[in-house]
Amino acid sequence: MRLLLALTFVLVPAPAPDAFWGPVGHRVIGQIAEARLHPDARAAARDLLDGASLADVSTWADSVRPHRPATSPWHYVNIPISESAYDPARDCPNGQCVLGAIEQFRAVLADRSAPRAERAEALRFLVHFVGDMHQPLHVGDDRDRGGNDLQVQFMGSGSNLHRVWDSGILQALGIGEETLVRRQLERLASLDEATLARGSVTDWAMEGHARSRDHAYALVPADRQLGAAYV
Repeated sequence: MRLLLALTFVLVPAPAPDAFWGPVGHRVIGQIAEARLHPDARAAARDLLDGASLADVSTWADSVRPHRPATSPWHYVNIPISESAYDPARDCPNGQCVLGAIEQFRAVLADRSAPRAERAEALRFLVHFVGDMHQPLHVGDDRDRGGNDLQVQFMGSGSNLHRVWDSGILQALGIGEETLVRRQLERLASLDEATLARGSVTDWAMEGHARSRDHAYALVPADRQLGAAYV
């Protein structure tokens, strides 16, 4: 499961209730993670999920969100882009953010004495939240709810910056799910696995935070017209 958590950063979205990584982003992350798992870990995950794949369950946390509103804060963390470090007291009070949720469910999944149903739910949440954390606007905020309140024109249509990063960019690329997976697996094969596996959950969040500051926000032109150059 360490490998699952570490390797899902390769697709580089505090959101409104209806804003999150689109299904394609989550499924691609799930496919990449499962492909990179040790065969024993892959088999154990499939068994825990009653035969479902990580891609199959990758959007489950969004589907239950309307019925379990207490889970909403778990999908993001609002770290101001003006800050250089994560402050749990400021950014994640009472552990109610994506970083706190990942640590919580990571512990449940690792506890073999926990009920099977609880461990299976923990895995479903983990697959989703690790994905969410690597959408830069789920970890970086410019006092606009992670770009939800920043209205833009994207490829000629009205949108907001958060939605652009959730799904707009992937849609604009016009590349199918399987092609995205293949390209990223090829890219991973050329990188050093030990380097990929380094770091803490907070380190991964701050990497995305830097992307939100230096790319997602910084590259928005004054007229907020986002086209092919932004993609």
